[in-house]
Amino acid sequence: MARDTAFFKKLMEHIGAQISVCAPAQVVAVHGKTADIKPLFKEDGEEHAVILDALILKHVGAVAKGDIVHVNFTDRALDYLSEKPFDPQLTRRHSMNDAVIVGIYNL
Repeated sequence: MARDTAFFKKLMEHIGAQISVCAPAQVVAVHGKTADIKPLFKEDGEEHAVILDALILKHVGAVAKGDIVHVNFTDRALDYLSEKPFDPQLTRRHSMNDAVIVGIYNL
């Protein structure tokens, strides 16, 4: 493999690792319509920090501490989420800070 090909392959892997799409997580605490969660995937051998106030979608139902949930990370920031179209006003994309619980695993 040519050195330039290896460089671009590593670059693509590095960029891809920075994009958060979805992950399994454990519920640490529940606060009504939100929950604090801890992603279960390790990164470089290290555990992730707890994500605070992940939104819980209505169809998910009751979420309890200790549940293993599936979490999606939205394409854009949810800071200004409302019932009407809104401008996210932030450049944050695919951030773990914009976590949404979409289901509970039945393990």
